[in-house]
Amino acid sequence: MVGSEQARADDSPAPAAGYMVVAYQRSAAVCEVASVGAGLNGTDASYFAHELREEFPGAIVAILPKN
Repeated sequence: MVGSEQARADDSPAPAAGYMVVAYQRSAAVCEVASVGAGLNGTDASYFAHELREEFPGAIVAILPKN
């Protein structure tokens, strides 16, 4: 990279860290919870995962990083 290209690359914002929660039944997503933009924080992701486990008994509930 040329110096100015390197400077622009270093100034680019890092992707926002956040999470999404997905409930799967029979290999298909039955519900997804995510927010617009940065994604859910860890506390909200845990809360929604608990709610989805109650709403969809037997489902696999995953907290995934949102990109």
